[in-house]
Amino acid sequence: MNFTTRIITGLFCLLSLLSNAQSHQFALGDNAFLLDGKPFQMISGEMHYTRIPRDAWKHRMKMAKAMGLNTIGTYVFWNAHEPVKGRYDFSGNNDIAAFIAAAKEEGLWVILRPSPYVCAEWEFGGYPWWLLKDSTVKVRSKDERFISAYTNYINELAKHLTPLLVTHGGNVLMVQIENEYGSYSDDKSYMDLNRQLFRNAGFDCTLFTCDGADMIPKGYLPGYLPAVNGLEDTAGIKKVVNEYHGGKGPYYLAEWYPGWFDQWGKNHNTT
Repeated sequence: MNFTTRIITGLFCLLSLLSNAQSHQFALGDNAFLLDGKPFQMISGEMHYTRIPRDAWKHRMKMAKAMGLNTIGTYVFWNAHEPVKGRYDFSGNNDIAAFIAAAKEEGLWVILRPSPYVCAEWEFGGYPWWLLKDSTVKVRSKDERFISAYTNYINELAKHLTPLLVTHGGNVLMVQIENEYGSYSDDKSYMDLNRQLFRNAGFDCTLFTCDGADMIPKGYLPGYLPAVNGLEDTAGIKKVVNEYHGGKGPYYLAEWYPGWFDQWGKNHNTT
């Protein structure tokens, strides 16, 4: 085989590999999500990489797929990835990029929820403890010290995750801005600052917010899909999304609760 033939063969192999790494287009239609221009029904369940031993990730994903899921959602926990200011950890059970790649290998899409605040009964809403070293810093606000720390973190996170977005050939379909912010406050400029931080870091895919139905007026961000949490009434979901999304969908129930956590002094909840 002469040199020219080897070059041609090599290029052919490279093109074959690129074609196998098929890219997709994801968009919001008026009534449905669109994957490659066709309606796509997202059937998703929450699965947190930090709570599952890494060796069991794929087993859990296979179980999820066997139950009919085509997507998994996960929070991203700031305090897991930056336990000490300026020192990042994406190893072992914190290797979220490997978790997302494993989901792709199992044929699952991913919804990413990267904070800065998370629920899921996680310590300090996912904020790292060292933010409290200065008692005057106000988290979840436009406090410049908080925003500076968060910007550094989200930029570091982007190095690991932006290559995995659907806009770059990956399987991450959407990224959530904040988390149920309407239950905390109603500062639209703070929400828009979060949006800017994501965009500046390179998260160029579809962004959305999520809130309980009654909290959407305070937590939504104009121009972005407001996902609804905890509402089982289909007509009610459509009504609230239409009201805050220009009279159209898609109609996304981001959190539905088959069970609930226990509280001191209250009755035990079962699933």
